[in-house]
Amino acid sequence: MAPRLLIATVSAGAGHDRAANALKRAFELGGYPGEARTVDMLQRCPWLVRGPGLRAYYSLLKRFPFAWRLIYARANKGTAGGRGRRLMALVDRTLGRRFLRDVRDNPPSHVICTHWAPAETLAWMRRTGRLAAPVAVVVTDYDDHSVWVNPGTDHYFVASEHIRRRLADRGAPPDRITAPGIPIDPGFAADLPQESARRELGLDADRLTVLAMGGGGGLGPLRNTVETLAGCGDLQILAVAGHNERVRKQLDEIDLPPAARLVTYGYVDFIDKLMAAADLAVMKPGGLTSSECLAVGLPMLLTKPIPGQEEGNLDFLVECGAALPARDPDELRDALGQLLADRARLDRMSAAARDAGRPDAARDIIDATLRIRPDRH
Repeated sequence: MAPRLLIATVSAGAGHDRAANALKRAFELGGYPGEARTVDMLQRCPWLVRGPGLRAYYSLLKRFPFAWRLIYARANKGTAGGRGRRLMALVDRTLGRRFLRDVRDNPPSHVICTHWAPAETLAWMRRTGRLAAPVAVVVTDYDDHSVWVNPGTDHYFVASEHIRRRLADRGAPPDRITAPGIPIDPGFAADLPQESARRELGLDADRLTVLAMGGGGGLGPLRNTVETLAGCGDLQILAVAGHNERVRKQLDEIDLPPAARLVTYGYVDFIDKLMAAADLAVMKPGGLTSSECLAVGLPMLLTKPIPGQEEGNLDFLVECGAALPARDPDELRDALGQLLADRARLDRMSAAARDAGRPDAARDIIDATLRIRPDRH
């Protein structure tokens, strides 16, 4: 039978969604028989969860990051069989009844989850005999967390060998964990020359070009970042505000010094082209965006991370030599000054990024998932 691949995600933050879309595109471009569909569990939850609940989550991250750090750390101490996790799983199944009904009514042959909530819920269905399809899980950060590990999961895909070992320490079967990387859009595997990208985008060909991006949910301090960069000399700054029109308007109102050039963008579907055109990215250390930078060899200066998983991402990226921390304006000016004074270091960071990059992760995950036998569990 031709495969019927279900890619389950949650649209809380942009990364999980983008990983799911990358996997679907890899399936379509790979010429596989059958079909792949993405399902957003959040959009099948009650309005109170996907509306006010989601806004409350973003507000917590933005206004009370210390509280989120405590929640993240406490949850990380739990296990799948613990009382807290059992309660959380029950809540997820209750709120996700429409999602569960969708899975029952449209039974897949294989499942990939890019968020822990559907991963936990579908692992429960798998181990209780309610789902015949094997369930694979994609951890979308360079960090691990206990919430990803659930009995009933057939396979775990992680970003690095380090995370593979840590997930095994948490109880995931070692022979069911592989490290192909985080799935990104197959377009990032194309090697677009910088000169061509700048010409297509109408940019100055010879100026040092910095790509500045905000975080998902409008959490990144993009205006402050751009103002700091603009004061650092002869730079061409590409600032991507995404869907946040208020931030883009603020960017357009910045009083630039004569030496700087600023080009602003809203939502774009050519971020791969912008990355190819840039010499350096300044951004929050989200798992997906970081993986895209690694794939194209783009060095990073990393602004203040969201407590929890993004702190783990920052540590990994700095340790592998592809990034420097830039948590506040002073640290950003200092890090950029170091690179402007030592262009060879920028080249070394670019090489380290390419060494760590996994541009074909999405294809590799699809291949491995479709090889899992439904009766293996």
